[in-house]
Amino acid sequence: MAQSRYPTEIHLGFSFTGENPTYKAVITLLQASIESEVAAALSKDNKGEDRAWYAGRAEALMSFKTILESVRADVLQEMGYQAAPYADGSQTPTT
Repeated sequence: MAQSRYPTEIHLGFSFTGENPTYKAVITLLQASIESEVAAALSKDNKGEDRAWYAGRAEALMSFKTILESVRADVLQEMGYQAAPYADGSQTPTT
């Protein structure tokens, strides 16, 4: 295996081929949480600081999801695969 730019634990954790139920569950949970925080930010029941707080949480969750997907794509590329999205947007390798 060529030297990865990521620590061994990260490389091993993201180097699976095919579907991984844990990765898919994490991405699904993140997406559901993002949608929930966006809905709360847009809710007429929330005003001012609360709305900004929910929007900030949604942005943080989106950033974390992007990091996971980017690392996954990088690791797959290091392995010689091209990342292709699942129907839900998460990554699976193709040759």
